[in-house]
Amino acid sequence: MVNKNVNINLVVQSTATISDTCMSVFFEHPPGFVYEPGDWIDLNFNDGNPRGGITYSLSSSPTEDNLSVTFKLGISPFKKRLQSLEPNDTMFISQYGNDYGFHLKENRSSVLIAGGIGIAPFRSMIKEMYDTDNKNDVQLIYLNKDTAFVFADELSLWEKQLPNINVKYIITEQLSRKKREKLLIPMIDKNAHHYFIAGPEAMVESTEHLLIDDMGISVKDIRIDSFGGY
Repeated sequence: MVNKNVNINLVVQSTATISDTCMSVFFEHPPGFVYEPGDWIDLNFNDGNPRGGITYSLSSSPTEDNLSVTFKLGISPFKKRLQSLEPNDTMFISQYGNDYGFHLKENRSSVLIAGGIGIAPFRSMIKEMYDTDNKNDVQLIYLNKDTAFVFADELSLWEKQLPNINVKYIITEQLSRKKREKLLIPMIDKNAHHYFIAGPEAMVESTEHLLIDDMGISVKDIRIDSFGGY
């Protein structure tokens, strides 16, 4: 469900550079704001938005005291301004939710496939599972061009604490698409109930085709979240 035409005030708590190419912005949790792991928000500056995309997946979990978005550093005017935020700066949410059913289902096994900063909504999902001691079976396959896997330390901790969560990593820098897919196919649980893909548009599209055409996964069991470059 998408909540449209809202005006929810946000106050910046802090920012953090989490890799050479990614950062997070943390906001105070607005009173009464309720969301689900996997949701996105439309961020807006109070004096008008510069050019660039405004939609960002929440990397925070509803179980946490703040909201966070985690994104790849960019060159668009909007991204540059977002990257320069300081504590107590204000923004607002104009729309939020999810119109693709990008949420884990109770008592259903899931495969999560993240490309780069596509890990953001999956961090939200797995953190919520960790905080609530959720017993669902979840497999995360995390593709990144190098060893700078965002949230890797947290994921390692949660995987140790929750035996029903399994995390696998693939470094793609030296891999052609064919080689990447050859590695990916045997990793994927073919008997899961649902499959979630998040990342850059080309990665999401090719992985969706891989699931459908090469592995026979039904399209109705696949959910996607395609990230723009901005």
